[in-house]
Amino acid sequence: MGIDVPSASTRRCYHRYVPNPSLRGILPALVTPFRDDERVDYGAWQKIIDAQLAAGVDGLFAGGSSGEFYALDAEERQVTLRFCRQAAAGRVPVYGNVGAATTRETVRLAQAAQTDGIDVLVVVTPYYLRPTQEELAEHYIAVCRAVRAPVLAYNFPHHGGTDLHPETLGRVAARCENLVGIKDSSGRLEQTIAYRTCAPDRGLAVFAGTESLIVRGLRAGCVGAVSGFANVAPRLFTDLYRAIRAGREAEAERLQSLADALSATIWMHTFPAVIKEAMRLAGLPGGICRRPVGPAPAEARQRIAESLAALEQEGYFDEPAGRRTESISSPARA
Repeated sequence: MGIDVPSASTRRCYHRYVPNPSLRGILPALVTPFRDDERVDYGAWQKIIDAQLAAGVDGLFAGGSSGEFYALDAEERQVTLRFCRQAAAGRVPVYGNVGAATTRETVRLAQAAQTDGIDVLVVVTPYYLRPTQEELAEHYIAVCRAVRAPVLAYNFPHHGGTDLHPETLGRVAARCENLVGIKDSSGRLEQTIAYRTCAPDRGLAVFAGTESLIVRGLRAGCVGAVSGFANVAPRLFTDLYRAIRAGREAEAERLQSLADALSATIWMHTFPAVIKEAMRLAGLPGGICRRPVGPAPAEARQRIAESLAALEQEGYFDEPAGRRTESISSPARA
């Protein structure tokens, strides 16, 4: 999907090739569906993506933590991003995570994704290493300077082992115009909001990466949210976003409560098994996780089923994608 050059009046928003409206809304953090033999199930993935688009999502966030990027080899990471772009067929922007443990590999993946036409390059912090803030700044500057495409930083301290500070992101933005914003999954609203104004002379686009903070984040100036549970009930999250945009506060709070009940199950098993179990119960083809991640235990399945039953009562499983093979309210298979 091409990104139009904005007028001069919007040019100080994010990046000269990204008009303000382009970075916004609900982005599902797409799962990568695997068959029982752990091969990528591209047929199932096309169905998932089509269902997301039918629900009115504003973009696709591919190759992130929900997508098990860490379980993909280098070639698979490139091929899966290319597939998502082809499956989206220009209907919405594709945000593709190219972050790796080293700057060298991140640059290689970023340049490949740019060549393949990924609209926004997402760069998760280098994981396992726990780099310093100075090292993080130099890492992001090197990646941004190696490409022309818009770059969105990705902060997920729980998994990445390091926290990208707003001051550090501001240093990168001051030197790299194509650093356009961040997805923050720290779970700390104060930090999430601080990213908005950390860059000198321009605002950055900030996506809330924690479902429980969507309403509060949008009220405080976040441009949107990235949600793993949007794989399960995308219309819940697009409805929530549009309720906030329209000023329907009571409706937004009600929908946030539904999202909270679902997202509260996320750490009941190794990530992202709970998301894929929720998809299975909803009749969606998420497949298994690659080992060593196993299926969600019985207690988690019961909690998930209870949350999905509430969504079913609200009519959130009438979308074209999901013909359920079992009732959500019935006991899950062991």
